[in-house]
Amino acid sequence: MILRSLFTSAIFAAIYTFLLLVLRENIYLWTNFLIFWSLGFFSILSFVYGRKIKRAFQSETGRIKWFDPSKGYGFLIRDKGGDLFVHLRSVKSEDRRKLRENTRVRFTVEDTEKGPQAENIRII
Repeated sequence: MILRSLFTSAIFAAIYTFLLLVLRENIYLWTNFLIFWSLGFFSILSFVYGRKIKRAFQSETGRIKWFDPSKGYGFLIRDKGGDLFVHLRSVKSEDRRKLRENTRVRFTVEDTEKGPQAENIRII
């Protein structure tokens, strides 16, 4: 992802520098290229990693009410209040056997056809 950001921002910086070079006579070519490249690179990185940071802030905490790995589902209690359905596929694979009653977890809430459901469940 970082290499793609570097390459994309370098292309845009070259285009902007070329356009400035055509429009003006006295221009420092490499200075403008580096300025445009750094602006493009950091704006692309902030877009990509900004989504990950946003998802991290949307996560909630709670505790497992009950979970049965043989059935593949259970419920958890949110710290905000209320119960959420937990499906086995929503739990990280290394945490599936460790889920017991009152285990503290971090998760995100997604609305499904059957109502809100806990996703991306990780043991804290």
